[in-house]
Amino acid sequence: MSTRSSRRGSTGFEVGGTYRVPPGALVIGANVRSDTHPGAKEFAASIKARGVLEPITAWVDDDGRLVVYRGQRRTLSAASVGTPDGLVPVQVVTRPAEVDRVTDQLVENVHRAAMRAAEERDAIEQLSLLGVSAAQITKRTAITRPKVDAALTVSASQIARERMDAAGMTLEAAATFAEFEDDPQAIQALEQALSWGRPLEHTAQRLRDARAEEAALRAHAQLLRGQGVPVLDPQDVPDRAWTLHLDALVTADGEPVPEHDWPSVPGAAVLLRAQWAYPDERDDPDTSNTDGDPDGDGEPALRFVQVWICTDPQAAGLRSRYDSTGTTTANTSADDEDGVSDNGRSRRAVIANNAAWRSAQTVRRAWLGRFITRASVPAGAETLICEAVLTGQYTLSKAMGESHPLLRTLLGHEQKSPATPLATPTTAKAATVRTLAAVLASWEASTGVHTWRHPTAWDARVMGVITGWGYQPSDVEQLLTATVTSDTGADDSDAA
Repeated sequence: MSTRSSRRGSTGFEVGGTYRVPPGALVIGANVRSDTHPGAKEFAASIKARGVLEPITAWVDDDGRLVVYRGQRRTLSAASVGTPDGLVPVQVVTRPAEVDRVTDQLVENVHRAAMRAAEERDAIEQLSLLGVSAAQITKRTAITRPKVDAALTVSASQIARERMDAAGMTLEAAATFAEFEDDPQAIQALEQALSWGRPLEHTAQRLRDARAEEAALRAHAQLLRGQGVPVLDPQDVPDRAWTLHLDALVTADGEPVPEHDWPSVPGAAVLLRAQWAYPDERDDPDTSNTDGDPDGDGEPALRFVQVWICTDPQAAGLRSRYDSTGTTTANTSADDEDGVSDNGRSRRAVIANNAAWRSAQTVRRAWLGRFITRASVPAGAETLICEAVLTGQYTLSKAMGESHPLLRTLLGHEQKSPATPLATPTTAKAATVRTLAAVLASWEASTGVHTWRHPTAWDARVMGVITGWGYQPSDVEQLLTATVTSDTGADDSDAA
């Protein structure tokens, strides 16, 4: 414990005293910690909003200046972004011996314990119980709004709290489990993803999309029932329903049932099949061999196809057109949902991978939106930019011709207006990051379900690079780097 000294220097600073001084007046002394994390936006925002709460420790040099002993990060951030009153608290200590300085700074940094996620959750909950809104918690603490929301979500569920504490989950992971607390199958899928080390975000997004798709299907089914169409609920669809399609059934004489007579067939019913299709696309995009919309000129939309079936072909006097014995068989290979439909892949696998890709797109674009606002240039960025430009990547030239629509969306600039220009960076680093963002966004805009089916060398290149920069790809996205079936449309020999 330090002893307060009664001696004063010529500057008026007393050893043991605490003073409020401008951060710019402090001198940064030697420190074992060289990385001050200048990109820590939350830390800087907290300093700006609340000031420096823990006093900076400094000693007085021969020229009467205060030299920072402990607290260089606080000092630099305060000098950079300011504090509410423009001052920081400084406690003056006796000038330490060099051995003591190095020892103290090393011990302070090595043994500093980070705040546990559970402690952060409970503190945020306390603020909420005191009447502080989520927006105010974010403003007062500089903790991001998504993390505050996650903490409040978990705090509201005792099961989620217990799971988080028992498994040592992050707030975000615990909040994801809380989101699906009422769905045992979803919880099982999340637990499986966690145990297998798979990105939880992808599993959660796939569950969200499946839930939304089922809700849309039920709503459409209800609408059709109001129009007199005998639509079955998903849980009422018979097993192996593809063997019951009326377009594959015939009479005892081998004659097909006219389509206009289907509603009057005994046991006739309709099942809805959800399909995703690009504008004006006629073929089933989930099973056809076409590439859908490879130029990215439109976004796929969910549509529902009515499939008429006969729930009891025998009672209706019908049989499979592929059955010569006169009885309905389950081996109708033409309509078998496991039949081959795309480069040797089963129809079931294609549908599953297409759905997985659409879900992964949501996660990937959210990650890109965060990544392109970073302050530092990631390693290898210049190389990727050079390659995109010098090989004449079509995705980049197309985006340039359209004024980078997806980049504007990711940056929050929805309108193509001079009021929101893209080329506004003021430093070389910022300009490099913005150019990299244009390259990544142009590639992203060109992707679709065709990308996993027929990945190009450029697809593999970009996916490999962003994975190296911290993106966690889903299983279907990993197919891009596993197999490349076509070239990039440019001469790769020109790549730098």
